[in-house]
Amino acid sequence: MNCLALLGSPRKDGNTAALLASFLDGAASKGHNVRTVLLQDRKILPCTSCNGCKKDGKGTGRCVLADDMAALYPAVLEAEVIVHAFPIYWWSMPAQTKLFQDRLYALDYGLFSGKKMYLLTTYGGEDPNSGPGIVERTFRDICDFLGMEFRGSLGVCSGSLPVQKNETALLQAKQMGTGI
Repeated sequence: MNCLALLGSPRKDGNTAALLASFLDGAASKGHNVRTVLLQDRKILPCTSCNGCKKDGKGTGRCVLADDMAALYPAVLEAEVIVHAFPIYWWSMPAQTKLFQDRLYALDYGLFSGKKMYLLTTYGGEDPNSGPGIVERTFRDICDFLGMEFRGSLGVCSGSLPVQKNETALLQAKQMGTGI
């Protein structure tokens, strides 16, 4: 199965990256093909709502903005599984993920039908924390709208224990990855 992993953290080696790496180890152990995109390293401009991508009424997959999304659209379309991994900032997704997500507007939404989505999040502070639930609800709604199957979510608090040292969380992520 083709899996597209989107790391929406500005830290390449932080808590979220560790959680995603464990998930991907699980997926790779079952022979799945994985492509990881570090959104922080990509130039993704904000959507200007010009509707140039909707000239056919559905979504052409071509945006008038000249940036790295042009290269990411084919990866999204080829993926059978999409994994979003990001830290929760202010009870929501970080800018890197939001920019990417907004720019999916250019695609024909019907092409998402049947794809699977997983969500991996990290957050500081302490538990209980409403951030993971808010973000999960957002992505469940996105999946419902696009006809995708929301397969699971793992939110890990890193306030008192870094994810890299949280063996329970890492094992949960790995097991989730084996279930793709």
